[in-house]
Amino acid sequence: MKRPVYSKLRSLYAPTQRGSGFDREEPSHRGLVVTFCILASCVLWFAFSMQETYTQIIELPTEVRNLPMDKALIQEPPTSVLIQVEGEGVQILRLYYNPPTIPIDVSVGDVDMFLVAPDVLNNVSLQTVTPRQISLSLDDRITRRVPVEARVDVQFEPGHQMIGGISVIPDSIAISGAQSIVESIRAWPTKTRNIGSLSDSLNAVIELSDSLSGLLNLNASEVRVQADIQEFTEGRRSVKVRVTGADDGQTVTFVPETVNVVYQVPLSQYDASMDAEDFFVFVPYADILRDDQGRVYPMLHPPEGLEIRRYRLDPDFLGYYDTRNER
Repeated sequence: MKRPVYSKLRSLYAPTQRGSGFDREEPSHRGLVVTFCILASCVLWFAFSMQETYTQIIELPTEVRNLPMDKALIQEPPTSVLIQVEGEGVQILRLYYNPPTIPIDVSVGDVDMFLVAPDVLNNVSLQTVTPRQISLSLDDRITRRVPVEARVDVQFEPGHQMIGGISVIPDSIAISGAQSIVESIRAWPTKTRNIGSLSDSLNAVIELSDSLSGLLNLNASEVRVQADIQEFTEGRRSVKVRVTGADDGQTVTFVPETVNVVYQVPLSQYDASMDAEDFFVFVPYADILRDDQGRVYPMLHPPEGLEIRRYRLDPDFLGYYDTRNER
């Protein structure tokens, strides 16, 4: 009965039998010979294989050259092309692991890649190039400043809010490129970034978008975004209702005369909001003249320089007595 191949190979590396025992410290010379033969055959096979002729498709990078300083591309050409070549295995292997760059000469206009590619290929025969024809469109180069648009999504810890908006430093950048492209851009965005669970002021560096990096040059690659984030608390005040826009001597009495205001304010501004004299509720006299139901709706006049938010008035409507038209 024939032994399996695995058993035959295993016997080659088994310890050499001597007398009645086994010497497990001395390796089998037969195993070393077989290992050497296998390695030598692999080397010979690879060497002969590399001398054979093969056909292979390889991707090669491209590079735009001879672009005038006062001109810019309107459309970015392909960053790579696919070529099909025929040649010895060793030449194709060298081409695959060390691909040369195919130049795209702007001064030529329409570039036939089948005519250009052979200049960078050695010892192989070029069969096809895809794409074969590359057309380059140019426009006058201009430079223009545009505002930076911060694409930042900010989340806050409970009880915290942002005061004002997000400021960007610098707030504008200079972009340079084809006139038809530059003039169509109104703002340049940052990369989208989500920032969550903030309880303190925002101060972060964010990269600018590189969506048109092949066509436009920017004088900056990143900006700093800042925002004032503070903890808010609830304030309560009872204030007297005023009438605005009334004629001299005109008297209006509201029912009730005071309104309770419940509002959100930064913790740092709480005391100022409680003491501010220009914190009041008012009703425009024009609303009284237009009223035909006997009720008006007061509005809050927040103190200047204070962040008063999410306020509610209790009651939210009032009755009134007008000396010329009692309700």
